[in-house]
Amino acid sequence: MVKNMNNKKGFTLIELITTIGLMILVGLVIVTNMSGILSKQNDEEYENFKKKIQDSACIYVETRWSTTKRNTCKTGNNCTITLNELITAGLIEDNLKDPNTGNVIDKNKTVSVKWVNNEKTCIMNG
Repeated sequence: MVKNMNNKKGFTLIELITTIGLMILVGLVIVTNMSGILSKQNDEEYENFKKKIQDSACIYVETRWSTTKRNTCKTGNNCTITLNELITAGLIEDNLKDPNTGNVIDKNKTVSVKWVNNEKTCIMNG
């Protein structure tokens, strides 16, 4: 009795290698895209974190500084506020952590307050 060899079941080595190669390629594309998405999300978190501090500094200038101090800064002097001042005023929380590194932000870090054409701008330094 002769068996028919044309009824093979299974895959050839070439088919297996090709399939595994394609799966690896698709996996690499997915991982690359995911890392880009996570990086963008971290950047957005950091920008929101920075904006919160800068907005708090601008509020502090308007509500806690005397008119004399505000006017001194408006005349072109570069004025700064420390994060510790914002924490003490209750505008930001203590032990703020940098979303990028997870490290606690130094309370002595400053926010510059500048006026250009009577418009106030608060920019976090460093």
